[in-house]
Amino acid sequence: MFTLEGKTALITGGAGGIGAACADVFARHHIGRLALTDVRKDNLLAAAERIEGQTGLRCLCVDADIRKEEAVAALIRDAAKQMGRLDILVNCAGISRMGSLYEVSEQQWDLTFDINVKGLFFVCREAFKVMETQKCGVIINLASQAARGGGLVVTPDYPSSKAAVLTLTKSLARAGASRGIRVNSVSPGLIATEMTATYGYNPAAVPLGRIGTGEDVAGAVLFLASDYASYITGACIDVNGGIAMV
Repeated sequence: MFTLEGKTALITGGAGGIGAACADVFARHHIGRLALTDVRKDNLLAAAERIEGQTGLRCLCVDADIRKEEAVAALIRDAAKQMGRLDILVNCAGISRMGSLYEVSEQQWDLTFDINVKGLFFVCREAFKVMETQKCGVIINLASQAARGGGLVVTPDYPSSKAAVLTLTKSLARAGASRGIRVNSVSPGLIATEMTATYGYNPAAVPLGRIGTGEDVAGAVLFLASDYASYITGACIDVNGGIAMV
């Protein structure tokens, strides 16, 4: 049985979607301490209350803007201090939009990369400092099938940012290997979340015949976070129902 008993974890974007699904799965698999962060404070507290009601686990909640270096440094420092250590980091915070390339303004492009790439890097870099001291740690970054296929309905800034996440993950994996830190990514395909509710995904396009769920993705994250994946780093797990086979 997969178990995270005695481990501590921080999940960004934990207020909803895949981040909340990862939090639920971690709690059900006996994570010792769990911290959630998001800019959506009310949703974040609601997710934490649901987890406590279902499992008895009380989450640490922090509404942090990961685009700001100072906010990220405080987030990691405080989370590690309150939980005693930081064993697992899951980067789920991200944004995407439907539209054409002509609809992408400079402001939108910068915002997408600020959250999806720069913010993710800031969180990883600060987590590295804690995990290097511990001589162990696991980081899982959420990429996307769009990074390889260009996306179906989203504007070009999103797949471009997620392609950067794939490469950044490999770079961090090389840097972390000698420090006892494993870094991997998960690339979801067509997944039903609040963010994708209006995207019009067609189950008939998926070989397995259905749109994926946040829990489908969380299962892959759970595996990478566990000791069963102790010899895996710099890898990407596709969770797409067979829509793309590489």
